[in-house]
Amino acid sequence: MNNQTPPQIGSPPDSVGTAFSRAVALKCPMCNDGNLFSGWLRMKSKCESCGFIFERDPGYFLGSTYINYGLTTLITTWTYIGLHFMAGIGKTWLIPGLATFCIIFPFVFFRYARSLWLCFDCYFDRTGALEMRQESGTKPDPETSREN
Repeated sequence: MNNQTPPQIGSPPDSVGTAFSRAVALKCPMCNDGNLFSGWLRMKSKCESCGFIFERDPGYFLGSTYINYGLTTLITTWTYIGLHFMAGIGKTWLIPGLATFCIIFPFVFFRYARSLWLCFDCYFDRTGALEMRQESGTKPDPETSREN
């Protein structure tokens, strides 16, 4: 029995809303306590609260670039369509502004893209997330492991 930590500590998100809220808060997807980043662009290797290892494999966060690129493209495309075709703003004004947006936004959204990737991966692959927690040296959850 582990009386020191409440049952929700060290468990993957159990709903899409929980995964999303942990991602937006830039908190550990397992315990919702530890911070993911130690600086603006520097991600920690593991959670200081529960010991969960954030990067599961080399290149793990490559998927977060798809989130970042996809959202940047979606916002840029819909903004261009809306402002050019519906508001009548000319390309000479739109293209420099949207090009600047395409350079700045991915840096601003970088942390959130990584956090979303990690939190939703833990939500969809609960077993893999629990394995990473156990490999990090923390005690296994009694509900998911039968160790004595």
